[in-house]
Amino acid sequence: MIKSLTSLRGIFILFIFFHHAGVYAGGGSMAVAFFFVLSGFSMTLGYKDRIFHPGFSYKQYLLKRCIKFYPLHWITLFLDIPLVFMSTIHWWLIPVFFINAALFQTLIPIKDIYFSFNAVSWFLADILFFATVFPFVFKWIYKKSTRQNFWVGISLLFIYALIALLIPNEWMHGILYVSPFVRIFDFIFGIYLALFYLNIKDSSIIKTIFSCKALDVFLLGFLIFLLVVESFYLNSTLQMIAPLYWPLIAILILCASLPQNNELMIWENRAFIRLGELSFTIFLVHRLVLRYTSKLLVIENMLLYIVFCLGITIILSLLTDRYILNPITQWLTKKIQPSMTVRS
Repeated sequence: MIKSLTSLRGIFILFIFFHHAGVYAGGGSMAVAFFFVLSGFSMTLGYKDRIFHPGFSYKQYLLKRCIKFYPLHWITLFLDIPLVFMSTIHWWLIPVFFINAALFQTLIPIKDIYFSFNAVSWFLADILFFATVFPFVFKWIYKKSTRQNFWVGISLLFIYALIALLIPNEWMHGILYVSPFVRIFDFIFGIYLALFYLNIKDSSIIKTIFSCKALDVFLLGFLIFLLVVESFYLNSTLQMIAPLYWPLIAILILCASLPQNNELMIWENRAFIRLGELSFTIFLVHRLVLRYTSKLLVIENMLLYIVFCLGITIILSLLTDRYILNPITQWLTKKIQPSMTVRS
């Protein structure tokens, strides 16, 4: 992935952490929209040519996704069991556990199911759903003309608006915010954004506009600031309307991707890049850290508590990634398909 995009992943995973830490209410919805759009964008760049290659294997492609997602999901799922037992024990937790373990929880728009156990795994369930359908959706989009895709895009926006207007308030969160059948609109928007990027990235006008490194840095910082302001001022209902974030997210991703020199100073900072590389692990680990520490510690200074939890989250993510996740991933790769390499 483009380094500046990896840095942005690191920044936006912090927004999600601060959302769950209770200090940034709008950060979660805004950052989730960013990650869903970026997922469609990056998968298009990574698989655009491979999907049409005669040697492309859908089975191998899907195995790579499963090897990447399931091991850490299962580890964090089991680590969450003591927390669940501290609050409640019911027989219905048994089927819910297996639904969650399979990453099928977002297919059922019931909060006690899609937010069961390590609740943030709902995001992973949606990402896996998008990855599963991506080759088919991308082929369908790619084979259409520009005119046809324009009307497809307009139709999808109309369908989304119709869903948002007609859905009862009590179902908005489960359908509009969580359901993969609705959140796939973010992912498809990311696909269209990637195709647009591929069409303009080599133009002389773009090269001229993005020749100034200082301007690139300012634009990225200003766009992140605007997204933060937007997420602060939207109420809890509007925060669930992902298309409200799309314009700024699209410009942000393009501004991070288009510069030809690919050296955006602070956006190429090693700390940001490493956070971005760890964003998947941080995402699944951070809420466990927040929940366990809130149970085990007496919180007197909220600021120190948040800094402590963030530090513990990053350290645990580094250790988990290096000593648990990578060895498991490599072992599974060799076991299932020796010739297969795992790519993000």
